[in-house]
This record gives sequence, C-alpha cells and structure tokens, in this order.
Amino acid sequence: DAGVHSKAWYAATCDRKMAEDALYRSNKDGSFLIRKSSGQDSWQPYTLVVFYNRRVYNIPIRFIESTRQYALGREKSGEE
Repeated sequence: DAGVHSKAWYAATCDRKMAEDALYRSNKDGSFLIRKSSGQDSWQPYTLVVFYNRRVYNIPIRFIESTRQYALGREKSGEE
C-alpha cells in the first residue's frame, strides 16, 4: 500500500470531483493530495492531484512490478 493510508494528504474516500473541489477551495499553489485511482487496479493504484496556477492536475501514480517502485505519469519507452 506504499504506506500512504496513514498520511494526512491521503484522501481515501475522495473521488476525482471531490478532490478537485477541495483543492480549488484551498486556492494555494502546491496544494496536493493522493486519492485512489478511479480504475483502481494494481498497476495504477493512486492518483496525485495538484493545484497549480489556478488549475488542478490529476497525475497517475503507477506501480512498476519489476522494481517494486512507484512512478508518476504514463510509462514511456526507454524509461529508466
């Protein structure tokens, strides 16, 4: 579970709309939270939601089985 379940910035019960609304209300650059991904599968278990420059960005957090690590964004060819 990447140890996120006990962190203040983990929003376990937030869906995408709730997370975006909360960050728009914060109206502070750099505000963020982690939520369960809508598709909720083992390869992309979480989404990083960030407020920056009056916009909210949803960035997938994916799990790389071969290294047992997490990475941001979609997989790219030749990725290290």
